[in-house]
Amino acid sequence: MVNTRKMTKLAAFISVAVILGYVESLFPPVAAGVKLGIANTVIITVLYTHSGKDAWIVSILKVVLCMALFGSMTSFIYSLSGAILSLSAMIIAKKSKLFSIVSVSGLGGLCHNLAQFICAYIIIGKGVIFYLPVLCLSGILCGVLTGIAAQLIVKRGREIFGK
Repeated sequence: MVNTRKMTKLAAFISVAVILGYVESLFPPVAAGVKLGIANTVIITVLYTHSGKDAWIVSILKVVLCMALFGSMTSFIYSLSGAILSLSAMIIAKKSKLFSIVSVSGLGGLCHNLAQFICAYIIIGKGVIFYLPVLCLSGILCGVLTGIAAQLIVKRGREIFGK
């Protein structure tokens, strides 16, 4: 049986994530490839208000729709690899119950940038190795910031999200 209420909520989450992805694409990166990742606030919120499966649905559809609407195949490869590794790590960390939402998000940011670094290393070569410390630090920092935002949304939105 189809749960129309749940599908509607997930569609709303996907829409907000795509809109935030678009808004973020309008601004230049802080450094080469470094962006805040504000759309990931939506993914973390879904992970904490719904389920890991629902977070996968929102995350993958966000990546595909962003690529189709305003991305490229290269951005798709980087985004998809980052989404897969970061969400996998966040789901494991959340299930362990050892980490706060902010810590889980920081880990997600780090893993997202590590996956993108691996792609860049494969595509571009050894020349990107010097950029790894910047990616690690920015991933953690941006992940913590989006985690703080998600934590506020989750705390204040319990009635809306149904948990």
